[in-house]
Amino acid sequence: MPALRNRKMDSPSSASAEKQPLVDRRAPHSPRYQRTPPPPRRSTRTLNITISLLILAFFVVYSQNHSSKTPRVFEPQGRRLPEYYGVCSREGKVYTVPPEGGLGAVECVVVRGKEVVDTGSLDLRKAGGLQIFYLPPDYSLTPGLIDSHGHPLEYGYYLQLPLQGSRSVSEAVQRVEAFARDHAHTLPKGAWIEGMGWDQNLWSPQDFPTAADLETSAVLHGLPISLARIDVHAEWVSEAVLDMLGDLPDEVPGGHIVRYPNGKPTGVFVDNAINLLNEIRPKMSDKQREIYLARMATDGLAKGLTGVHNARASLEDVAFFKRMAGENKLPMRFYTMIHCGDPPTFCGDKVEQVQDAGDGRLTVRAVKLFGDGALGSRGAALLEDYSDQPGWKGLLLEEEDKWEPLIRQWYEAVNVHTIGDRANKVVIDAMEGVIGDDKHGGRARRLRLEHAQIMRPEDLERAARLGIIASYQPTHATSDMWYAEQRLGPERIKGAYAWRTYLNHGGRIALGSDFPVESIDPLKGFYAAVTRLSESGESPHDKGGWYPSEKLTREEALRGMTADAAYASFSNTTGSLTPGKRFDAVVWDDDLLTAPIEEILEIAAKATIMDGQVVSGRLEV
Repeated sequence: MPALRNRKMDSPSSASAEKQPLVDRRAPHSPRYQRTPPPPRRSTRTLNITISLLILAFFVVYSQNHSSKTPRVFEPQGRRLPEYYGVCSREGKVYTVPPEGGLGAVECVVVRGKEVVDTGSLDLRKAGGLQIFYLPPDYSLTPGLIDSHGHPLEYGYYLQLPLQGSRSVSEAVQRVEAFARDHAHTLPKGAWIEGMGWDQNLWSPQDFPTAADLETSAVLHGLPISLARIDVHAEWVSEAVLDMLGDLPDEVPGGHIVRYPNGKPTGVFVDNAINLLNEIRPKMSDKQREIYLARMATDGLAKGLTGVHNARASLEDVAFFKRMAGENKLPMRFYTMIHCGDPPTFCGDKVEQVQDAGDGRLTVRAVKLFGDGALGSRGAALLEDYSDQPGWKGLLLEEEDKWEPLIRQWYEAVNVHTIGDRANKVVIDAMEGVIGDDKHGGRARRLRLEHAQIMRPEDLERAARLGIIASYQPTHATSDMWYAEQRLGPERIKGAYAWRTYLNHGGRIALGSDFPVESIDPLKGFYAAVTRLSESGESPHDKGGWYPSEKLTREEALRGMTADAAYASFSNTTGSLTPGKRFDAVVWDDDLLTAPIEEILEIAAKATIMDGQVVSGRLEV
C-alpha cells in the first residue's frame, strides 16, 4: 500500500502536545469536556433516543435470528422504501442546500425512485399515492455529506491493525503480537504484517521505535512488519524488511532514513524514503481492496457520508474502482484523483476518464500531485525560515520551473497537495500561468489546492480570484493548533487555516477529513469548522476558539460538505435535495444548524439514504 504523503510527521524531539492521537484531540492535561444538560427545548430527546434504541434492539435481535450472514454494505438495509414517498418535518428542518446558495429549508421533500421530484410545504402531502415519513421532533434532514479528501482503501487497510493510543513501544509491540497470533493461519503467503497509528510523542522517552524493538518478541522475530505512524509520514519496519531492502542510498531527496551513529538504519523511514518500502512491499489484491472498501463504507455510511473524494489512487486502484462500478458494487459515490507515481509523470494516456459510471457512483477525471511535505515534520515548503528552526525552509518536492508544465499537462482537472506558503505560491503561479486570460475556462477546470494550509494574504486573494478551489480539512487545524504558531510565528500564522478569509475574497471551498489520518466522522470536521476548538472544548487561546475570526458559519460548513463538495467533483446530480438531484440524504437526531455547540458531536445519523433507499440505519413511518 503506497504511503499517504499528506500529513505531518513530528521530529523525535517534538513535544507531546504537538500531535494528539486520533482518539483524543484534547489539549495536554486538560480535563475531558463534560456535556451540559440539554436545554428545555430538547425535552423530547431522551424519549426519542429511548424509543429509537428499543426499535434498534428489536431489529438487531430480529436480524440475528433471521439472517445467516451480514448483508453487503451496498445493499439497502431494512425494509425497502416505496417508489414514491415524501419525508417531512413539521418544524421545517429539511435543508435542501440548493447549489445557488442558502440552506433551502422546507417542510417536505418528495422522492420518486432515485430522485427528488419536489420540495416545499406540508401541502405537498396532498399528492395522491404519496406515503409520508415524518421526522420526530428536533430531527433534521440534510443532503448526504461528502468528504472532499479521504483515502478509502487506506482506511480499511491501516485499521486492520490500529496502534492509535499506544502509550509505549512495548504496548505497540504487544498489539502487533496479538494481531500476529490471531492471523497466523489466515494471512496470505508472503504477506507483511501492516498497521497504523503509533505516535512516539505519547511515549517516554519520546524516541522513534526501532526494528530491534520488534525483534524482542519471540512471536514477531523474523516476520516482515511495516507500521505507519499516525500521520502516515513515517514507517517503522522490522529487521526482515531491512534485509529485503539490502543496500540503502545515503540520501533520499525529500526523505530521510533514520540511522544509528554508525550509519546502520534503525528501521524508521520518513517521507519520500517510504517509497523504498513501496517498491518491495507485496501488492494489494482486489479481494483485499473489497474488504478494505467495505470496512470504510460501513463506517462512513453510518456517520452520514454518501460520497468521498479519493485523494490518491494508483492505476491499479483505479482499475479496481472501475470494475466495481461496472458490477454496480460501489457502496457510495467516489470522485477519484489519479496518482501516477513519484516523481510525478503523466499517465493520462493510461487511464480512461469516466463521469458518473456505475449509475453515478464513480468519476475519474483528476490527478493528485504533491507540492511539498507537511508542517509537523517541517517538510512544508516555506518562503522564510521555520520560526523554531532557523536556517530551514522545508521541502518543495518539484523544482519551481517544473510546475507550470505539470499543471498544463493535467489542466483538465488537477489537485495539488500544498501545505507551506512557498508551495502554495509556486503552484498558484503555475496555475495562473496556465489559465492566462481565460478566467472562465480556468474556473471550469475546478483546479484545487489540497490542504491550502499556509498562504500569504496576497495569495489567498489571488487564488480565490482565479477560481481555484481550496480543499480544507477542518480537523487539521484543531490537531495542529497546539504547535503551528511555534513553526510559523505570530505573523505568518494569520494566513494559516484561513477559511473565512478565503470565503471573504469570493473563493470556494470544499471540506473533508483526510481519513484515516483524522476521524472519518464528518461531524468532527463540522464541529472543528464552526468552533476551532478541540473535542474537549479547548484551544491554545480560549474557549472562543483558535483564531476565531476564521470560523465558518454552520451554513458554510454544511455547504462545504454538500453542494460545494459536489461542485468540486464536477457533479451535477448530488450535493443538494432539489428537483432532479439524486436523493442522497441523512436523517439526524438533532438539528445541525441550531443544536447547542457543545452537543454537535453527540448528534447521530439515524438513517443514511442513497438513490432513495436506506443504506445505513432506518427510516420509520
